[in-house]
Amino acid sequence: MEQTTESATLSAKSTETNISNDTISVKDHTLPTPLPNIMMLGAVILATLCTIVLGYFKGNMHLLTVLKNAREFYS
Repeated sequence: MEQTTESATLSAKSTETNISNDTISVKDHTLPTPLPNIMMLGAVILATLCTIVLGYFKGNMHLLTVLKNAREFYS
């Protein structure tokens, strides 16, 4: 029994070329505008800063008081 070695490329199946019109036409791929995402990110950052500022004025949050309370909490 004689064995022959074949290349991996020889045993691969050949595929037919697709010549339909939809693959030839140039498609315009555009990304959607990121404006809503940027606006929502800005709103979240603004809401966070407003919460910090309001907590500072209403809650009498002085930096030394906050650090002292944090030290007591973690010790």
